[in-house]
Amino acid sequence: METEKEVQEIKERLTNVENQLQQKRRSSGLLQFLIGFVVVFLLLLISIGVIHFISSSSS
Repeated sequence: METEKEVQEIKERLTNVENQLQQKRRSSGLLQFLIGFVVVFLLLLISIGVIHFISSSSS
């Protein structure tokens, strides 16, 4: 009887750990997307600035 209780507690703990791991995966995926978006946006702004600088200095 006591071993069944221990097994049930271990199953519950495992379920909790699995749920926490899934939540971390979701949040890390969102974080990676946001970081990628910011990097691409900054590169776009820098590229526009360089092109504008080159075109204005040629005139």
